Formats: sequence, structure tokens, C-alpha cells
Amino acid sequence: MSRGSILVVCTGNICRSPVGEAILHDALGGAGIDVTSAGTHAAAGRAAAPETVEFVSRHLGRELDHVGRQLDKRTAEAADLIITMTEEHRSWVAGIAPRTVRRIFTLVELEQVLALLPREQSFDTVRELAMAASRLRARAGIDSTSKNIADPYGGPAEGYEESFRIVAEVCGRIVAALRQHLHLDPGAPQHG
Repeated sequence: MSRGSILVVCTGNICRSPVGEAILHDALGGAGIDVTSAGTHAAAGRAAAPETVEFVSRHLGRELDHVGRQLDKRTAEAADLIITMTEEHRSWVAGIAPRTVRRIFTLVELEQVLALLPREQSFDTVRELAMAASRLRARAGIDSTSKNIADPYGGPAEGYEESFRIVAEVCGRIVAALRQHLHLDPGAPQHG
């Protein structure tokens, strides 16, 4: 039974969003949650950056078979929860698919908003959880600069490592919150 879908978005869809997709997919895919990714200005058809492939191999112990994909309105509207790497990505997605605005969060914002949900509150689907979380957005009170995860593309190796480390840590906390609020089997595969 499908519990819903998560779409992870960055710029080129070859660095940050494939890492987030891989982590969330490995942790939640077995629980009926479909996880994909796309880019606002994707390197469509290109393989993930070598640094991305290496990080996923080291962090998740598996090969990453990923090809960049351009985000379009239909893909955005079909997603139950959209997670972006920056506030700029969030605005871009809202611009092409205005009906999704309440379901779009930056990765950091989503972590902080999910922490505001009462521990006992549960949801049947990812979309129900996203809509409840959107009502708490103003209470999270984080400024837009701290919501952004830097784009490492074309920079030094340390930039990739730092960006991916933050994505992995935040995704780990989001997975824990989703498992709790969606009553997912804690025994299902989880990496992190």
C-alpha cells in the first residue's frame, strides 16, 4: 500500500538531491513511500557527480545509479511532500506549481517543523503529514539563510563532503520523525 511520495529538489539534480533521495529511499522505500528527485535547472541525462556516487557508496554501502532529471509542473503536483535544498528552490517550485506551495519545505525547515508536531500525532499518508506540518511553518521561526544547504558543485572536495554530511544528518532526523508520525515499522531497513 502506498503511503505517499516525496520529491527531493536541488539545482542540477546530480549532487545534493540524489544524496537526499538515496537516503530517504533506503530508509522509507520499504514502507510504501516513493522517493524521487529532480532539479530546477537539471543536468538532465547526466550521471550523478563522482563525489555524489562516492558519498552514497560510503554512507549507504551501495552503488548510486542516478541520472539528472528536470523538474516540471506535473512531477511537482504529483508529489505529496517536496523537499528542497534552498529557499530559492522552494520559490522556484512554487512558481511553476502554485498548488504545491503548502507541501514544499526546505530540508532544514522540514526537520524543524516536524519537531513541532505533537509526539502522539499520527497520519495515514505523507500528504496529510505535509499539510499538518505546513500549518506549523510560522512557528518554526528560522531565517531563510539557515534553511539553505550550499551547492558544492564545481568546488573543493571538502564542500561536497560538508554539504552531503548536512543532508545526511538532517535526512536522518526527518526519517525518525516520519517513522514516528506515520507509524512505520521501526524494523524496516534504515541507514544513517
